[in-house]
Amino acid sequence: MSKASSARLLKLALPLVKTHGFTRAALARSVLALPEGEAHTVPLSDTAVSALFGNGDTARRTLIDAWMKEGLRHMSSVSASNVSDSTNSMKRASLRDVLRARLDYNEPVLAHLPEAFALLASPKYGIPPLDPTPALKHAASVADEACYVAGDQSLQRISDAFT
Repeated sequence: MSKASSARLLKLALPLVKTHGFTRAALARSVLALPEGEAHTVPLSDTAVSALFGNGDTARRTLIDAWMKEGLRHMSSVSASNVSDSTNSMKRASLRDVLRARLDYNEPVLAHLPEAFALLASPKYGIPPLDPTPALKHAASVADEACYVAGDQSLQRISDAFT
C-alpha cells in the first residue's frame, strides 16, 4: 500500500479509537471500514500494520498523533456560522466556543487518553525519565489553534512588543 493508502487507513482508524483505544488493533481494523468493493473481510496482519504505521508502539504513536491533528482540524469547524448573538447577526466563534469544540472532540475517547499521553511521554528507547515535551507541545498547539480560529490576537500583540 502506498503512503496515501496508509494516510487513508489512519483516517479510517480514528473512529475506531472509541472502541479499540489507541492500539494496533484499531489500525488493523481500519481496512474493514473501507467502502464497499475495497473493504477487507479480515483486519490487517500485524506485519502489515508494522509496514504501514511502524513497529511496536511507533504505530500507536502514529495513531495518537493523527488523533491530535484531527482534533486541531475539528477546532477549525467552529465557525461564525455556528455562533450568533442575540440579534441573530453572525459573529466570530469565541475562544470558549473553540476550546469547547476541542473538549467535545475528546469526549468519546476520554478513557483512552491517559494511556495515550503516558505512551507519548515514555522514552522510545531506554529507561530515562518521562518526557513531558509531547504533552506541552500538544497543549501549545491547541492554544495556538484556538486563538487563531477565534481571531484572538492578544498573544500576537505581546510577541510584537518583542520584535
